[in-house]
Parts: sequence; C-alpha cells; structure tokens
Amino acid sequence: MRVGAIALALVTLGLAIGCDGPDEPTAPTRSDRSTTTALDPVDVAAGPIQRVRPPAESELATIDRDAGIAVTLRDNSVLWLFGDTAARLDDGTIDYFQIGTASWAPPHAPAVTDDIADPATGAPVTFATPTSDFPTCPGPGQRAGMWPASAVVQPVGERDRVIIWLHNICLGADGSLTDEGMALAEWWYDPAAPPVERPVVATILVQRLFADRSFGTAAVLGDDGDVYAYRCATPDDPADAAGYGPCAVARVPLADVADASAYTVVEDDLALPSGPTQPIPAGGFGVAHDPVIGAFVMAYSPWPGSTQVVDVRTAPSPLGPWSRPVTVGLDGCADRIGSRQFNCYAGGPQPRFSTPGHLGLGYYDSSVSTFPTRGAYTVTSVPWPNS
Repeated sequence: MRVGAIALALVTLGLAIGCDGPDEPTAPTRSDRSTTTALDPVDVAAGPIQRVRPPAESELATIDRDAGIAVTLRDNSVLWLFGDTAARLDDGTIDYFQIGTASWAPPHAPAVTDDIADPATGAPVTFATPTSDFPTCPGPGQRAGMWPASAVVQPVGERDRVIIWLHNICLGADGSLTDEGMALAEWWYDPAAPPVERPVVATILVQRLFADRSFGTAAVLGDDGDVYAYRCATPDDPADAAGYGPCAVARVPLADVADASAYTVVEDDLALPSGPTQPIPAGGFGVAHDPVIGAFVMAYSPWPGSTQVVDVRTAPSPLGPWSRPVTVGLDGCADRIGSRQFNCYAGGPQPRFSTPGHLGLGYYDSSVSTFPTRGAYTVTSVPWPNS
C-alpha cells in the first residue's frame, strides 16, 4: 500500500535522495519571524533556535537528519531518534543516505549529539536493522528500512528501557515508498556507561507488530503507567486534504507492548476540534507529557505537511479533551533559492526544551545552508502559559 501522509516528508527530503542537480546560484531570502495564530489571535514569536547536531569538529558535522524524536533519560541526558539521515559533499552530490539513525546527547547540552561514523562507510550506523521477518519490498530497487515513530522510557532498576515504535518502509531511489506496517524495538541506557563514541543500536522485538501504519505513530505514558498509542488514518493520495482521520487511541500495559492483541482501543474517533488549519495531522505527529507546561502536548506539521507552521494542542490527559490547535509560525521556513522554496516539516513536541512559560517544539528545516543545500532538525520554544 502506498503511504499517504508519510510520503509528504519524502517529497520534501527529495533534495537528499533524488535531486542531485546543482543549486541555482541565487541568494536565498529569509522569511520574517511569524506569529502564532489561534482562533483568537495571540502574538507569539519563536524563541532561540538550536540545530540538533554533533559539534563542529565532528566528522559528522555536516549531517542532515529529519523527523527528530527525543526522550529524556533518568540523568536528564537525551536519546535522539531520526528518520532519514544524509550528507552532501561540497559539490552537491550525496555522500551517504541512511534510513533511521540515533544518537545520544549529554545532560548539559541536549541538542549537541555524540555521534560516531561507521569506519567502513563514513556514515552513522543504522539504528534499527530489518530482520528476516521484514516483508519483501514490492518495488524494484527498493530498500528496506525503519523510521522511528515514537518512544517512551521505562525505568528498570538502575537502567532505562526505551521502547520504540517504528514505521517499516520500502524506499526507492526514484521516490517510491511502500508502507510495511509497524515494528517494535528497545534500547537500554545505563547512566554509569553512557554511549560516548559508541553507536546507538536497537534490538528489534517484533518486526511487524501491526500490518499497516497503526498504533505507535505517536505514543505517551499516561499517569496510570500504561502506554497510550495513537494512529490517524491517512488517504492513499496525500493531496486528499479531506481524507485524513479519524484518529484513534489504544491503551496497553508496558509489559505487553510487544503483543498486538493487548492494544485495547479506548477511543476510535479522537475529538480534535477544528482550527485555522486542518483538524487532523497530515503526517507524523507527536504526543508528549510536558511537566513544565503541566499538560499533554500534541504537535504536528499541518496539511500539506511541508509548511511554515506547527500546530499545537494541549490536554489534561492522553484522551483529551484536546484544545483547538494553536498555529505557531516558524522562522526561516520559507527560504527560496531561485525558483525552489524550502519549507519545514516533522513538527513535534520537545518538552526537554520547555522552560517556565515557554513550550519546547521541534521541526525539520530543509534549508539551513546553501551550496550545497543542507537541512537540519531544529528545536525552539514559544511563550506558553503554564497550566
């Protein structure tokens, strides 16, 4: 089955996998800083912007990664999970392209990642390698891989168990993309032995937990200790704006996350009140509990996915009731190089970057440098009242 919403990210990341022509020699224009717009407009400017990346001296300093998912570990360090990971050489050609990577960041610098390259390829190590249970890719030349979708942390003794839901995908160099369901993986963190200069690699628990894009597209721990896993229906044609939704929520005990039959649907038509943009996420979305804001936060790039904004909703519980979306304008998400426009996508909550009175958000900016064009996953914050 052709993925609808997920493909939107691929369209934007075409600069990484399929658009190898030279950039037009025209200086880009920067958009003005936008404001937040709700049904009752509220002027909210974006806060300081940080790119999530290794230090400048790293051999992976020019890395280009999208769809960042972050979980905070017991010592306040951060595990970062990314979708597509690529790098371009100075002449614009692709140096490497990986599906699904991960890295660790220390407590004092949560946006500065500790990355290590595979000595054989110069690329970061793949986070989750398909097992023999991965379905055969239907398209000629398609490559099997897994995009991290969501993650939760389970404290176990003196370590943290990170549980990760992943989208199984088959990706072709021609842009073809096939959905092969959801996988489940885990990664263990020992604060006494952090993965400094070691690759972060997951263990696959179930290669095909669900046969299609399903529960785990977003996931969060509830106050009761159970996981609340989300899915939103997507049309085969991503241009069908009215075809997205409904969204559903399933509840599953932590001990049973690898058992598809243990996911009990508790809401099959999640109430998402309409706002100035589409009421249903058009692609990946995130749900997280933000202890600073004192609420559960849902954030996503609204339809058509490649945009200049992020929609944000809040709720007192994983089941809602969810607020109407507040649309946050993003700085630098309308850059142009000649006739090409570079928007942003993969918006999501980033509570590790929240501070009192400010809500942490993340998104992928597809143009943070030119000649060659490179993108970066980016975090920022916006003024937000505490609950």
